[in-house]
Amino acid sequence: MIGAGANMMTWVAVAAEWQRDWARIDTAGKLAEVFTQHAGGSGIAYLWEQQLLNTPVPNSGR
Repeated sequence: MIGAGANMMTWVAVAAEWQRDWARIDTAGKLAEVFTQHAGGSGIAYLWEQQLLNTPVPNSGR
């Protein structure tokens, strides 16, 4: 298939394409759960990003 010009994709890439927009809360939570349980490094990266997004920025006192 590659020789014929097909682009190979992982199931993670296909699932993310189907999700399209992480603001779609009706499916985003379930897909995130699948990623964290079955996507290895991608699941860990997702959890790390969520931790960063949920970390409050310290007040500098200005």
